Amino acid sequence: MIAMNEALHNPLSILVIEDDPGDFGLVKDSLRQAGLVLGGNASGPVWAQTLRAGITAAQQSAPDVILLDLSLPDSSGIITLRTLRAALHNTPIVVLTGNDEKTMALAALESGAQDYLVKGMFDPDALGRAIRYAQVRSHIVQERDFTQAALNSLPGLFYLIDQQGRFLRWNQNFEKVSGYSAAEIATMSPLDFFDEADRSSIAAGIAQTYASGEALVEAEFVAKDHTHTPFLFSGKRFMFDQKPCLMGMAIDISQRRQAHARIEWLSHFDALTGLANLRLLDDRVQHAISMARRSQHTLTLMTLDLDHFKNINDSLGHPIGDALLVAVARRIQSVMREEDTVSRRGGDEFVLLLPTADVADAAHLAERLLAVIARSHQIDAHELLTTTSIGIAIYPTDGKDFETLSRNADVAMYRAKQDGRNCYRFFAAEMQTRSIRTLHIENALRRAQERGQLSLHYQPQLALSSGQVIGAEALLRWSHPELGPVSPADFIPIAEASGQIVQIGEWVLRTAVRQMKAWVDQGLASGAAPMVMAVNLSVVQFRHPRLVESILQILQEEQLAPEYLELELTEGVALNDPLGAIAVMNALRARGICMAIDDFGTGYSSLSYLKKFMVYKLKIDQSFVRDITEDPEDKAIVSAIIRMAGSLGLKTIAEGVETIGQLAFLRDSGCDEVQGYYYSKPLPAPAFEAFLRQARNRE
Repeated sequence: MIAMNEALHNPLSILVIEDDPGDFGLVKDSLRQAGLVLGGNASGPVWAQTLRAGITAAQQSAPDVILLDLSLPDSSGIITLRTLRAALHNTPIVVLTGNDEKTMALAALESGAQDYLVKGMFDPDALGRAIRYAQVRSHIVQERDFTQAALNSLPGLFYLIDQQGRFLRWNQNFEKVSGYSAAEIATMSPLDFFDEADRSSIAAGIAQTYASGEALVEAEFVAKDHTHTPFLFSGKRFMFDQKPCLMGMAIDISQRRQAHARIEWLSHFDALTGLANLRLLDDRVQHAISMARRSQHTLTLMTLDLDHFKNINDSLGHPIGDALLVAVARRIQSVMREEDTVSRRGGDEFVLLLPTADVADAAHLAERLLAVIARSHQIDAHELLTTTSIGIAIYPTDGKDFETLSRNADVAMYRAKQDGRNCYRFFAAEMQTRSIRTLHIENALRRAQERGQLSLHYQPQLALSSGQVIGAEALLRWSHPELGPVSPADFIPIAEASGQIVQIGEWVLRTAVRQMKAWVDQGLASGAAPMVMAVNLSVVQFRHPRLVESILQILQEEQLAPEYLELELTEGVALNDPLGAIAVMNALRARGICMAIDDFGTGYSSLSYLKKFMVYKLKIDQSFVRDITEDPEDKAIVSAIIRMAGSLGLKTIAEGVETIGQLAFLRDSGCDEVQGYYYSKPLPAPAFEAFLRQARNRE
């Protein structure tokens, strides 16, 4: 309105489109007599004698008002006005014509003219008023159009209703969402857009708006096609045309409701599998325990953990791993009862609640679970095989609350893994003691290296043909001030499971390489065949992405030639990714590092891959050597390994040799090298040096 008031008091720029010079002179005189202040052209209004010239002049001078004669040389009648209005959308137009018919006047107003004057029938004052009113009307129309355009741009609904519930204004979105036409909306009341269940709250919201000035209501807006959409309605009391009205806006809250529902669902269920999460499981376990206590019956809690699932994630990627988890979840659900609860605890762990199951029921279900999960899973183009380890705890024997039952089921599950995986175990009290010791060892092991509790012993390896010491196997030892000497059989699996084996393994490798460098410098490693340092690598170490880089860096920093290092690998390094294992072996062998397969015959080597492995030696496990003088099967196995190695051009070394009989059998069978207590137990570095010097003196 401020802009309009300023426009009314500023000098006017007027364009007269009139072909008759005499009529133009009369108009010019009337403008002067009306007292209008004209701006722009000093001689008065701009004059054009044709429609085309008038449009051009208007586009160049942008007049405030146009006085238009409908009878021009190049256009006549109402079409003249319509053509001008199409070219100039917002400029106020006052029609000047000799036609005093009302139909013509009405047609002119409907076609966009702000006023209509008949030549010879108006005085200067009437012309001045017509011009000023034309400006006002034009501004009002522009303000209305601007307001409506602004309302139409709103993403939600806008509406204005009076106290009788009649719709006075609304935006285009209201028509679009409701599906009703403008004519239909004009005859409807607000309550017509809601079901009976919501009408009372809408009516209360309208009443509250008039009473207190504003209100908020959430309700389902019902469209003409009966579509229901949730909206949040906001109403404010508003004076329109000097009468109290309700101005309202509404926003679609469908997505907000969906998000809220999703959040609510996620608070109870696992996003990946759709299984119950721990929060929902906890609620159900508490209820089940309460019912079991009241009726004095048992319930079962099971913990399932997929075996070697990390290998699948690492080799095939997390999307494949996630798809396998979903498939396993469906398999588990397929054998459960309706009253049971299947929950995913995270990763590849599942927890099962059987609210009315006893020991026999639990064992039967565990057998079914092992069988159904072990069946192959077709995931995309991959046929995957997986197994699971299951731990079982029974209420009330193994715990009287969720926390205790869950902890004991976990302990039993870890025992199942230790016992070979793909099996189930019921919790027993002795497992808890072992579990506590395992945790104690894990925590103590984290500080063992920095506290100097780790050391290496070295066991000699000898050539059967010459008796010469041709190698030393580095064996890790741990002496704890409270636990005493801890067996590698106890702490190595814990180091692997906890991820500490990589750091510890790097320390072992560096320490062994440094010691070997010292012996080389002392001349103790020379001989008919150079002595090598044999260092074991676990599967976890072998799969580390920086393995080759780390080994080469240690050799360089300790200044030891690669031919003095021999890496002992278990058969399991190639179990899941034989091609990847071959690539790593090739990289190591290309740099002069020798490799041997440790504990050969106890794993799952494929002979087709064995011939591709860049190894030069097979190490016969001591479990086969122990009884070779008495057990025909062990004799056959050892003999077969030696013959096979020979046919592949590989050397053999037997570990755990303790008797002259074992030694004689191995020599007669063609074994190349041996190590064991028959010659020496693992020795600290100084004692090994003494052993080595004595051996060199005997050569």
